[in-house]
Order: sequence, then structure tokens, then C-alpha cells
Amino acid sequence: MSAIFELKTNSDGWYQFHFVNSKGEKLLMSAEFEQQDQAEQAIKDLRVGSLMSQQIAKGEVPSGEKFFVIKDGNGQILAKSILFADEMVFDNALHSVKDGACIAEVRYA
Repeated sequence: MSAIFELKTNSDGWYQFHFVNSKGEKLLMSAEFEQQDQAEQAIKDLRVGSLMSQQIAKGEVPSGEKFFVIKDGNGQILAKSILFADEMVFDNALHSVKDGACIAEVRYA
């Protein structure tokens, strides 16, 4: 299985996507979008942002777990990663997104 973007609608009819790596693990989740084309544009922007270091920001929560976000060219957050307790797992996840997002297909659920 290759990495994919899963594009879904929630119970309110808003669109959200998840980036799932080749092992089936959800690594990123987006904000909610009112229209499908907005979510699809965010995926396109994320594909670009995942390749540009200046559009990736790393963070840490008070408990010490790490996360990263990917922003668009205007600095708006497109998606946020899950939390990672282990530095090596964090680095591997970030590497997986950088390598996989640009070629991941979009699946509609």
C-alpha cells in the first residue's frame, strides 16, 4: 500500500483529510473545510509545503510529545501531525510525509 490522502465528510457535511502512510498509520489530519474543492486545494498546497522546509514547523506539547504542522505559502496551517513520544518515530514520520505526500493519491470516503 502506498501513502494516501483520505478525504472524508464529517457528520456536519464538512470535509477533512488524513494523510496515511504505507503502513496504514494516520500521520496528519487537516482542518475542516466547508467545500470539497477547498479540501482538494489544501491537499495540493500540502504536497508543495511538505517539500519546503520553511513551510514545516515543529512543536512540542507540555508533556514532551512532539508534532509538526505543514503550512501553505501564506503561513496558514494545512495539517497537523499526530503526537509522537519518541524522537526517532517523529523523525521517521516527518520523513515519510516529505517523501510520500507529493505522490500520494486521494481516496474519497
